[in-house]
Amino acid sequence: MIHSSQRILAGGLLVLAVVGVAAFGVALMRGAELRAWEAFLVNLLFWIGLAQGGVVVSASLYLAQARWGGASVYRLAESFAGFLPLGFLLFWFLLAGRQLIFPWVLHPLPQKVAWLNVPFLFGRDGGGLLVLTVLSGWFVYGSRRADVVEWAESADIELPPAIIRRLAPTVIIIYAIVYSVIAFDLVMSLSPVWYSTLFGAYFFAGAYWSAIAAMGVFASAGWRPTSRNRNAEHGTGLHDIGKLVFAFSIFWAYLLWSQYLPIWYADIPEETFFLVRRIHTLPWGIVAWVTLLLVWLIPFVTLLGKKGKRTPAILGVVCGLGLIGMWIERYVLVAPSLSPTSIPFGWVEILITAGFLGAFGLCTLPGLRLVSPNIARDGQ
Repeated sequence: MIHSSQRILAGGLLVLAVVGVAAFGVALMRGAELRAWEAFLVNLLFWIGLAQGGVVVSASLYLAQARWGGASVYRLAESFAGFLPLGFLLFWFLLAGRQLIFPWVLHPLPQKVAWLNVPFLFGRDGGGLLVLTVLSGWFVYGSRRADVVEWAESADIELPPAIIRRLAPTVIIIYAIVYSVIAFDLVMSLSPVWYSTLFGAYFFAGAYWSAIAAMGVFASAGWRPTSRNRNAEHGTGLHDIGKLVFAFSIFWAYLLWSQYLPIWYADIPEETFFLVRRIHTLPWGIVAWVTLLLVWLIPFVTLLGKKGKRTPAILGVVCGLGLIGMWIERYVLVAPSLSPTSIPFGWVEILITAGFLGAFGLCTLPGLRLVSPNIARDGQ
């Protein structure tokens, strides 16, 4: 029954992926090139960030020596890594839409031309993504070794094996560097006059939280990490994931406020225009406040007590809404730079997003099968 349902799910995800590809092609042929590339960039940033964030969540749990979920919590976080090779390939598609996406291609800024030029941007971003993809694959491979699994399931072994002690901090450090550069190049350069030194940290922290929220969705649906050495009274790991969702939602809001406050009180035109367009003017202001509601306020209020963290239906809905909020946040970061006076949202954006969802799901399913025995147990 489980294998049958997974085949049906895989078939549905494949249909979504095909529909997304077809919608992208139709949009290009029908004169909606800007909207197609806009939606492509938003989804690339969201889904590849979620996938990479999963690997970093696993690495950070190893550094914290977290064994509350046994090996299965690491398998759940790492299951998203299957999208990384595809995401790396999709990144290079941006070359075809570079003149529509990046304003500095046709109108170079003399003071930034050494940094903002096509060969250097795609070289550093593509090289960084390649290094991080290979490193993540190596890390996931090491994480699944028998000695690492034994450590995760045992309370008697003090430290993780050496391969994890070396790779986990390396993955996190390279992630912070590469995704800061990605934030500067694929988001900030869409408004090339704007600059912020904190933006890189804000961007990769959002991707990290997206991965935790996705873990909450899957755990609520049955892929629940549980250590074999844990007593039944401690539950199935939902409470622990709920605490992570709660804590890092607050951390994301803290970085958002830390980004906003100095720009507001400094009142420098080169900085303020980016935030004013997205927060203080219509129509984008409403969308930005929806993001804050979904990513911070709802998780804060709902997960403050124990019940929200331990109830699958509540946690799953909160995390699902949070993921929608993070997609909207990426949308608000990108779209106003290219469409400042209107909100370009319709069939183009919906179907391309559905295509990315299908591709991400197909790439994630093989990793989820390593956690899938929990589904059978929950259904008994």
